[in-house]
Amino acid sequence: MRRALVLALVLTACSEQEASSEIAAPRGAPLAGETSVRAAPLETTEPRLSPSERLAREGFEALRMNDAERAAIAAALAASGHKRVPLECFPERVRAFDGASAVLRGWMIPGRMEKRAVREFMLVRDNAACCFGAMPTFDEWIHVEMEPGHEAKYLKQVCVEVTGTLALGGPELVEGIDPPALRMRATRCRFVESPRRP
Repeated sequence: MRRALVLALVLTACSEQEASSEIAAPRGAPLAGETSVRAAPLETTEPRLSPSERLAREGFEALRMNDAERAAIAAALAASGHKRVPLECFPERVRAFDGASAVLRGWMIPGRMEKRAVREFMLVRDNAACCFGAMPTFDEWIHVEMEPGHEAKYLKQVCVEVTGTLALGGPELVEGIDPPALRMRATRCRFVESPRRP
């Protein structure tokens, strides 16, 4: 009898304490004296890449434009009488590459040469443009001009890596030829085995 009475008192005390806890602090809320700790938002561990780093990592893909963006460049070129490609006609994300140091891989279509040294050439992203005559779009080729004191050599169907400063837009280079959308003043051109970085 005495044991049953003690058990009843213990159960009553427990139920009262649980009821008072629920009134003071609903389930999921901190109890008095405790502080609520919220999880901080996750931060990305990968740093934001500079334009030069993006070009080194992504190559021509970083300069890729869609059909509407290419059409805007074509319209701006036509409006200038085929004399100039204004920087303003490029999408903002591509304009970020204007003036960036660049290391790009592709294939060479030689232009101006001096004693077997290539002074100017087209750097194309696709080997088909070099070998089979497919016309590259605005964002698939770069007019490269070697800086004074630097030169390039040409080997047919061999991938090259070009180092220099990228520029977007500008006036025509040769009278009667549409100005290129992408240009580079290069200090180095070397042969490589693959167009992609490891």
